[in-house]
Amino acid sequence: MLAARRLTEAQLWSKLVARGYADDETRVAVDACKADGFIDDALFARLFVECRPRALGDARLVAELVRRGIERDAARRSVAAAEDDQPARLERAIDKILRTRGEPSYPSVARSLERLGFPSPAIYRALRARAARESLGEMTAEDSFANSP
Repeated sequence: MLAARRLTEAQLWSKLVARGYADDETRVAVDACKADGFIDDALFARLFVECRPRALGDARLVAELVRRGIERDAARRSVAAAEDDQPARLERAIDKILRTRGEPSYPSVARSLERLGFPSPAIYRALRARAARESLGEMTAEDSFANSP
């Protein structure tokens, strides 16, 4: 069971119970796996956060960890300790949305980012900042073309 993929303590517990093992047997097996280092919820949470291929917001990452059986406080600590902070993940998500969807509307991008777990204020700040950078970049390019001989 543990050879296929890394599990949390809660996931292993529920799998053993689902296979018909008694609570006492399950407790002994889970404790043995923890003692031998086969189960480590803190490591699971850290790897889960660091190895996500999709850019997700802090709220979504915490919710997914909690759903997998990690305590909420431990999940928050793992997300807070991630190398990639939420603003960096938000920028990656915006880049991907704009790259894969052509030119979506502002509200469409914002809704997509909210579904990924990013907070609305951060989304709108990032989108406004990106729009300002793009308009400044376009103005600079136009100015340089207009001023060239």
